[in-house]
This record gives sequence, structure tokens and C-alpha cells, in this order.
Amino acid sequence: MLFRRTVSMLLLAAYLPVCTAYRLTDEPLAQLTASPKPVGRVCVTKLNGIQVEVWEPRVAGDTLFGSNAAPGKATAGVAIALADIQSTEVRKFDTGRTVVAVVVIGGVLTLAGLVMKSVMDDTMKWSSLGYW
Repeated sequence: MLFRRTVSMLLLAAYLPVCTAYRLTDEPLAQLTASPKPVGRVCVTKLNGIQVEVWEPRVAGDTLFGSNAAPGKATAGVAIALADIQSTEVRKFDTGRTVVAVVVIGGVLTLAGLVMKSVMDDTMKWSSLGYW
């Protein structure tokens, strides 16, 4: 039983990123990246329309610095002039996505449970008739 609970919790934790989405913000990048609670990543849209996801962002002078991948992975440095940034988005909790994820996951688990119950009932029926 403990094994099943552990696996269930790990599977549910795997779906947690579904509960967030990028949202536009008017907050200045300098404030977003400042202590005590800096954001882990931002998505900036440059004036030419190109979107860049910046991990571990920090502002120094008039430039946004960071990397182009998650910490611990092969990365390349990113440096974007603040004057070249059209808009900034940060990852925030998304209630709609969370509700959809819970409903879909619950439906899949319910369906899997019904299928397993049906298979077990059939197995028990055949075994009681002496075919197994």
C-alpha cells in the first residue's frame, strides 16, 4: 500500500508544472530579479517579436543577464538590453489549468480503476468455474 501511495504522489507531482503559465507583468525586471525572492525565470519579448526564456535572470545596469536553460544543464549566457525588451512574462499559478489537470487525471485514474476491476472480476469468475 505504501508503494502505491508513493507512486501516486510522484505521478501527481509530475503534473505540477501544468498548474502554472506565463503571465504578463508590469513589474520592472529589476524588482522581479531582486532579493529576497527573485523569480527563477522570465520570458521576455524583444522589440523584434522574438521571445526568449531567461533562467536565473538578473539585472545589472541596463542589461538583463541569465542563461537559456535550467540550472545544471548545458547553457549559454543571455544578455539583453532592457531598451530592447517589449514585454515581460513570469510564471504564475493558473487555476483553469489546475482544474483541467485534476479532472483529466481523476478521469484517467477512475477509468484505469474500472478496467482493473473488470479484469479482476472476470479472472475471479473464470477461476471459480475451474478454468484457471
